[in-house]
Amino acid sequence: MAEVIKQKRCAIYTRKSTDEGLDMDFNSLDAQREAAENYIASQKHRGWSCLDADYSDGGFSGGNMERPALRKLLDNISAGEVDVVVVYKIDRLSRSLLDFASLLTLFDKHEVSFVSVTQDINTSSSSGRMMLNILMTFAQYEREIIGERIRDKVAAAKRKGMHCGGPSPLGYASDPQTKKLLVVEKEAPVVRRIFESYLRFGSARDVAEELARDGVKTPIRVSRKGNRRGGQPFTTALVYATLANPVYLGLVRHGKVTYPGEHEAIIDKKLWEAVHEVLKMNTVHDGKQSRRLSPLRGLVRCGCCNGLMIENFTKKSHGKLYRYYICEKDSKRITSSCPVKSVPVAELEGLLLDEIGGLLQSPALIGNVMSVAGDLAVNGRYLKSEEVTKILQNLRNVWDVMFPGEKHKFIRAIIERMTITPDEVRIEYNVQGLEQVMQEAGVFIHEEA
Repeated sequence: MAEVIKQKRCAIYTRKSTDEGLDMDFNSLDAQREAAENYIASQKHRGWSCLDADYSDGGFSGGNMERPALRKLLDNISAGEVDVVVVYKIDRLSRSLLDFASLLTLFDKHEVSFVSVTQDINTSSSSGRMMLNILMTFAQYEREIIGERIRDKVAAAKRKGMHCGGPSPLGYASDPQTKKLLVVEKEAPVVRRIFESYLRFGSARDVAEELARDGVKTPIRVSRKGNRRGGQPFTTALVYATLANPVYLGLVRHGKVTYPGEHEAIIDKKLWEAVHEVLKMNTVHDGKQSRRLSPLRGLVRCGCCNGLMIENFTKKSHGKLYRYYICEKDSKRITSSCPVKSVPVAELEGLLLDEIGGLLQSPALIGNVMSVAGDLAVNGRYLKSEEVTKILQNLRNVWDVMFPGEKHKFIRAIIERMTITPDEVRIEYNVQGLEQVMQEAGVFIHEEA
């Protein structure tokens, strides 16, 4: 009686790490498939036949399993449509020992054999499985060595100020020949606008909303694979990413270190430092909430416990964030004993802004400033009390149209502290800070006159 040969459905998997040369009539993927087809043909006497399905990943790394053709192959294996997986070399399937182990587990589960054409490996035998494990160990070692060499090369290139590939940041494009970053004249004004607007608003969300109102969107970029991205409204996260990118200052970042770059800066150092000074004043509530300028940070004190009050928050059921100040000392006690339980941030900031707005019209403030600071001098000339009054009136008129960031900066300059008790909110002013603000305003008035 003749022996019945069981038919084996063979799937050929091919992979190339880069997309270079894939547009050629006969590329690396074609060569891998041809070698695998010849091998399968040589095993025809064992019932092997080649499946027509194409499992080719061009331009994908073997260091992970995020590959479309590989996912398709694994789905077909799980569906029971494959009996043998054939590759040109084992590192075409994976360069990660951990990933390869999980693949072999899946193969064993569905009774699928694995064959490497050029390395004479067949997992249907115990010796083949042993050789496979040995070769995979060396494959992962080779991958790690290559990774170290690439990281060393990138570090050396960035120390020379070179751009090391990847998507070009907003405002720049990579020169096809030299690979250097070139300023895109249509995009550079958007970058400057983001920095200048943040300096005015002190809020990335406000900057993003202003850009959206004016119809400004991210530029459309097409990758070498033909994938389009961009053309979307600016998000808060993208605004922050732009503000934090030293490339716009003409620098190249590597880790936490920056080096002078080969490219041209889009913004100047003065604007960069001013923006980052405002960024330092921002408070991050948590990883999911957006940052917000907090002008009272470090200025609010508990009058009962003689310590700082810190900002905290809670999220209501409808999703709105509720921010409030609590006594720092009381927050560390097992049992709360501070009479000042919590103070809403919005109400406290609103009270202070109203107080400052009215204070700038107060005759008592004029006398206080004159008595404490003495005569105010502008450009070497002492100002009279009526001129100080004019300066304060000018500040009061400007106050209502100040941007939030400017108001916050003003608050930090003139407020010494705010002390809170259950009965009152006591505000102490920094007269020297107010004097400096008035002198700057006086110079402006004097020059305009």
